[in-house]
Amino acid sequence: MTESFSNKLKKLEILVEKSPQIDRHFSIPKEEFVERRCLIWKALLEESNIDVAFAFSDEHYSGDVPYMGGNTNYSIEQVAFGLGPDPYTSGIIAGFEGVYIASQLAKRAGIRVYPTESLQLADEKYPIEGFSLKDILETIAGRKVNRIGILSPRQVIPAGIVANLEEIVGKENIVDTQVPFQKVKNLKSANEMRLIEDAGYVTSLALRAMLAVMEPGMDETEVAAFGDMLAKWMGCERQGFQTMVGSDIACATMIGPALNRQIIEGEYMHLGTSYKRDGLTACCRRSLFTSNNGITAYRDYFRKIVEEGFNVGFEAYVDIVENNKPAKYQEKALIDFFNKKTDEMLNLVQSTSGKKEALSLKEKLFSDIPGIAKGLARMKPYTGTHNSGYTECQEFYGAITLESEEPLEKQVVTMLDVALRGRGSKWLGEEFEQIIPGFDYWVVEDTLGKYGNNVKNLTGELQPGGRRVNGTGKIPVNVQSLVGNLNEYTV
Repeated sequence: MTESFSNKLKKLEILVEKSPQIDRHFSIPKEEFVERRCLIWKALLEESNIDVAFAFSDEHYSGDVPYMGGNTNYSIEQVAFGLGPDPYTSGIIAGFEGVYIASQLAKRAGIRVYPTESLQLADEKYPIEGFSLKDILETIAGRKVNRIGILSPRQVIPAGIVANLEEIVGKENIVDTQVPFQKVKNLKSANEMRLIEDAGYVTSLALRAMLAVMEPGMDETEVAAFGDMLAKWMGCERQGFQTMVGSDIACATMIGPALNRQIIEGEYMHLGTSYKRDGLTACCRRSLFTSNNGITAYRDYFRKIVEEGFNVGFEAYVDIVENNKPAKYQEKALIDFFNKKTDEMLNLVQSTSGKKEALSLKEKLFSDIPGIAKGLARMKPYTGTHNSGYTECQEFYGAITLESEEPLEKQVVTMLDVALRGRGSKWLGEEFEQIIPGFDYWVVEDTLGKYGNNVKNLTGELQPGGRRVNGTGKIPVNVQSLVGNLNEYTV
């Protein structure tokens, strides 16, 4: 590492001082929270005969309770939300510590907060009067509770909480009602889009700061610290995911957070930032080489193919938005693009690693695996486009797959996440599984806003029609020239 800490801080200072500031105090107004609760309750009753609905959140699965109750400050203890016919008696259900922080922001969402031992995590004693979960739900419902609708996916609700609900009404009277809730949550208001735009702006600036200071010899955590400091300083209270810095072998983790590992010269690397404004999330991720010394024609091929794939995916997204097409055509465009590159890629592997390696790779790409695409598209590590909002990728609704038969909703936020992986799921020790020789992982991800039939890229330079918008808060698809400098930073 050659650049001093003070010089790196100077780069951060330039970014902060020369970048336009956001209104860090703007937030969702009470009227919108009340409207959300009314819309959700109406949607639930159209599909299910329930007395009350129940949602769950914690610091990991962070979206459902804040969406209805506004408590973006949840910490340590898990929280729940009880929704009934009255939007004002509906409210947050919290343990004996969580009730304090839930109450801090309750007024702005127009809700009540109900303390209960049922959600207490610690085995401590608290001088707080609590209520049984049964009594709380009946207060919210305004009557005896016979049927409870579950708003959050069962995958994220602790089994003990589900068991408690089953004790109240019986297992057969717990009804899954996620879909009508998710449909309401998926459609974004003007206030939500404004906050997501702010989050996107800061998220991309944070990534730019990390690119500016990154050099071999630093630890991954040191690089992440610059992005996190910028985001907090500019008004983002929380993260959509822990800041990602994955270098050399850690690049293969794809979503791994920064660790105390030294960055090695000439290796693959990916960076990822995701910050929240009033709970609403944006994301920006890019791959790079840790130095130009690591760029070979072979390695650069995979960079180019992913970056070209991102352009294809973006154009396809714009097409389905502008022309109200079924969303599946966007994912199909990505699959078709990568599969058209299969033979070209196999020829490159053969010329670089030999015919035996190429034949082995071809066999892996075209073996019969039910439900899994054949060809190079098999090395897409995940669906290329997913929904977002109060979480970065845990909305459990709205991802674009080949089964997405309907057009996207009128106003939504989307993460376009185009990537290829070179390894399998076994990548350490004797079980090491290298599928594409000499290649780990490459990603380009931006936050896209859909406004009716218009698309805005909220974190990247690439815009509809092939336009490039340079400047503050816009990251190019290829970031290699930005590593270690601010030369291409403009305001």
